[in-house]
Amino acid sequence: MGDFPLKLDVDKVISYGDDLIECLRNKRDLNNLMQCLDGVDMLQSSCQMDFSEIKNLLEEYQPRINECKKKIDSAKSELIADADIDFLQKELQEELNKEDKIREELRSVFD
Repeated sequence: MGDFPLKLDVDKVISYGDDLIECLRNKRDLNNLMQCLDGVDMLQSSCQMDFSEIKNLLEEYQPRINECKKKIDSAKSELIADADIDFLQKELQEELNKEDKIREELRSVFD
């Protein structure tokens, strides 16, 4: 095995062990410890239930989210199509204006 960089003081380790044993022998401390463990179990159970509920809600809402994303993409593509239509209408109007000017010039030439 490898060398440990820290040297343990055996007397301190034994002292800590004795303190732990004494703590566990004391009924009140043991009862407090058991209550804490029961509280941890209840908290863990509650957290697990909350997690399951949130997971179910996410699974329920995910299709709705995907549907909304599709609708957004569809609306964006329609918006682009509308922009193209607007551009083409402006271009048509310009061409009609040019045609009117040319007709005016032709009338003036014929007159």
